[in-house]
Amino acid sequence: MPAQKNRNRFHPPEEAVQSVPVVAEVHHLGGSALARHLVDPHRSHTAVIVSYKLGDSVRIDAGAVAAQVGPETEVFEIANGFETRQLERGLPDELHIYGTGARVYPHGLQWAAKTPRPHLIHRASELAALYRDLENEVLAAVPVEPPQSLVTAQLPIITEAVVQGFAGTDRAMVTIAAGGENALIRGEDLLPGIPLDWLISKGQKLSGLLDPSTNVLDIKALLLPRASPVTVYKHGDVALARVKFVCPTHATVYLWPNSDFRIGVERISSNDLDSAEDLLTEGEVVRVRVLYEHGAVRLSMLDVDDDEQAAPAPPLLRGGPPWLESRRPYASLFTSGMPVVQGTLSVPEANRESGPSGVEHEKTEVVATSAERRTALQSTQMQLETARRTIAELMSAAKKQGATDQVARALQDQLEDERQAAADLARERNTAIHQIDALKGELAKAKASLVQLRQKRRSASSRTESAPETLFLDPAEQFNFDLVNAWAQVVPAADKSAHPLREYSCSPQFLASWEQLTEQQRGKTLRAVLDLVADRKGPLRKREPHLLRVNEGAHAGVTLRGEDVCWRLYVEQGTAAALRLHYWKLGSGGLELHEVVPHDVVKP
Repeated sequence: MPAQKNRNRFHPPEEAVQSVPVVAEVHHLGGSALARHLVDPHRSHTAVIVSYKLGDSVRIDAGAVAAQVGPETEVFEIANGFETRQLERGLPDELHIYGTGARVYPHGLQWAAKTPRPHLIHRASELAALYRDLENEVLAAVPVEPPQSLVTAQLPIITEAVVQGFAGTDRAMVTIAAGGENALIRGEDLLPGIPLDWLISKGQKLSGLLDPSTNVLDIKALLLPRASPVTVYKHGDVALARVKFVCPTHATVYLWPNSDFRIGVERISSNDLDSAEDLLTEGEVVRVRVLYEHGAVRLSMLDVDDDEQAAPAPPLLRGGPPWLESRRPYASLFTSGMPVVQGTLSVPEANRESGPSGVEHEKTEVVATSAERRTALQSTQMQLETARRTIAELMSAAKKQGATDQVARALQDQLEDERQAAADLARERNTAIHQIDALKGELAKAKASLVQLRQKRRSASSRTESAPETLFLDPAEQFNFDLVNAWAQVVPAADKSAHPLREYSCSPQFLASWEQLTEQQRGKTLRAVLDLVADRKGPLRKREPHLLRVNEGAHAGVTLRGEDVCWRLYVEQGTAAALRLHYWKLGSGGLELHEVVPHDVVKP
């Protein structure tokens, strides 16, 4: 059956890929012939139609599409204009394709109802996403049928499977390890509203209960129980959270489903005039700092740097990926209505004609009786009389034909006008659909830009060190005051005795480099010095302090100044010209802050 042909096509073994080249064949048919092929009830392969405009600079590579979807899928290329109109006339309503676009046409029963919407391309940058969408839709079109050996099974069976891909946000296709059949995982059976690729990953091995009657794999047993923040994050860790609700005075976020936390606007921005609605977007993934104050969990977005490493979000399903990732900061905004495979399967009617059975019956000769012959003669005479009356009526109608020719010509002209008007309306409708798709793309880009602007504004507003007041004329005294103030605010009261400020001093080079920094860079440098002088083991380890060597050789000596040894640690990460702190560990004890430099400066 088709499902058995298609089930392993998306992920062949690496040896097969290396030894047998994939033949990407593209077919070309006229619009009418292609329509007849698509509506053929015996069509057994999914089809992809790629349309193009003559002379258009942007064009979909039909060969690349064929290579992407595999040899079991038929790929056709057709020119926009006359051919696409002929194709539209031969297909059911709303199944046409036009312009520079592509569309997947499933096969099997009720293929028209399962056909996803067309994809229209306006610029070359959209091609990569198009190829991924077409592959997912072809995967969704693969029929998931119960294997013949398991049709009579009544009870679910425990089995292992491998995730092959995602046929939409709430459907995942898996291959059963035992027999290689296709099966389905449904999102509504796990955590409704959470995309399946946030719970499981492509290529993941998992186990569950397989229902042979529907080929649905139930993996609810793999869902992890609700965690506690204390078991996942330490005090001061940066975590990923998803915004659930925003109002002017506060926002509600959750670290995982059903774990809501309220963040007031005063913990989002240091500007009293800011509104939370101007800084956050519902559904957005943000960075928050996890704090434990008096036994309660408090989340804050103040002083969270964009380049500060966040602790990985916990998985929601055993063996699954982190359920939140910074690379998809607003994934729910652009989710498209991808077609999905139904969980229940339709079975062909038992009475449907399937062709000759192959069994020949013995032929016997029947001899008619005299009564039967008389009945046949009477029936023949009645048919002859009916034929005579029909001929007479046709002769009478032919005489009247001359009077009705003029009316017929008028009606024919009116019909032609109506056809022309209908064609004009169809073109206007296609143009309107094209404009709607373009506006949808522009709206998605505008929303993405809005999210980015809000992130930048939130990053700028969350800085508490903006416009600090100068209280000392001596720069060293001012820096010492800022460091003590930061130590008092950052280090919890219970930890101050374990992390006191050690003896340190500032060199003239350090104070000169400090004066050249921006306010944001000063805040980062101050936190780096605080981790160093207070010997905060956890945060200091992330800054990777290391000896500053005289050159880049593997066995180069360290930089010395008498008995003093020069060290170096990270102030920034992941930014252009990221800052580094050079300092001396004195032979007599204590620290001397030497200079703040860009990362490519390796000399003290």
